[in-house]
Amino acid sequence: MAQGKERRLKEKLELRDFKLNALLQVTQAINSETSEAELMAQYVGSLKENLGIDRLVLYAADLDGQRWSLLVSEGTDSAWPASRPASFFESLDLDGIGLAGALDADQHPSDVVVPIHQHDEAIAVVLAGDTSDSRGVSPVVKHLNFLVTLTNILVVARRNRQMNRRNLEQEALRRELELAGEMQAMLLPERWDHIDLDVAGHYQPHTEVGGDCYDAFVTESNETVICMADVSGKGMSAALLMSNFQAQVRALFRAHTGTLTDTLHVLNRRVMDIARGEKYITFFVAKLNAEGDRLDYVNCGHNPPLFLHPGGRHELLGLGSVGLGMFRDIPSVEEGQVQVKAGSVLCCYTDGLVEQEDAAEAPFGTERLATLLQGHEGQSLEDVHQEIVDALEAFRGDTPRLDDTAMLSCRFR
Repeated sequence: MAQGKERRLKEKLELRDFKLNALLQVTQAINSETSEAELMAQYVGSLKENLGIDRLVLYAADLDGQRWSLLVSEGTDSAWPASRPASFFESLDLDGIGLAGALDADQHPSDVVVPIHQHDEAIAVVLAGDTSDSRGVSPVVKHLNFLVTLTNILVVARRNRQMNRRNLEQEALRRELELAGEMQAMLLPERWDHIDLDVAGHYQPHTEVGGDCYDAFVTESNETVICMADVSGKGMSAALLMSNFQAQVRALFRAHTGTLTDTLHVLNRRVMDIARGEKYITFFVAKLNAEGDRLDYVNCGHNPPLFLHPGGRHELLGLGSVGLGMFRDIPSVEEGQVQVKAGSVLCCYTDGLVEQEDAAEAPFGTERLATLLQGHEGQSLEDVHQEIVDALEAFRGDTPRLDDTAMLSCRFR
């Protein structure tokens, strides 16, 4: 009898050592970046070869929570789906151990379904059983704590790997967007020494990159072009389209000797070729004649710029056409004209400024903008812009920004 007790004690010690060693080996494999397939093979081997648990099916929730993936299918004849919607498992009772029939597959009297939890949330479920006909306590029941511990380690490690991978991808994307934002900022003019006007620009993207731009330059015929554009949509695609559009605008208006309407028809077709009808661009363009006393303009669906005359009167420059890229051919174009005098101010802006709402959902509005633009003789346009930005921030309070915010102002001499 003493020998029997000694033998049973030795078996218990060997089993304990095996389990500790199995947990150690799995932990080492995880730390050494062993592949998921190799980890699962090690998992099956530990349970099947050494503990007699030879029927194993393991599903684990993907990180996004939408689907559960099949990680292990061993010792069963069923064709288990490679993944299942999360709703399937949500319909099961995963608060405790249950019978295998709920998984709708081939069953065995010894099969049980063991849920694996993390922070009170089911993150995996393992069907476990054995096919032996020997009487006695089932291996699953006998080694249940070890089964749960080993499965938990593997499933949590898998989720951690997914989280690390996602974090790395998000960081890479964040850095790409940051670099794209820096490159986009470089495309916006900062100096206006080449133009015989007082000019200032302001740009605050809604995200790292946006779809607004502005420009002012002199053509070969000594006319000054002033323009602002806003691409539909957000993000990288809008920014890439805008950078291409900005280059097209400079090339066409610098070299083209026709009317604004003629140039816009060409520009519209190029936008259609690039965007393929998936995006459009609202665009305002004005051309100051060489004498500096007349401003011809076309507004292609953009927010009407404010033109302030000396003495305080202001008007909105809204004549024009539909946005660029909406139609293969622009249906009609109506050019506008403004007489310019010294001290007149043109302020172009995007919808992120005037359509920004406060807590009561009231918009900032053009009238508020017009009031802020008046009475600044002798003050730099940069300072005027800063006052407008400060007023906008105070107005919106804790309300999130609606969109990119851009302004381009010109004071005529």
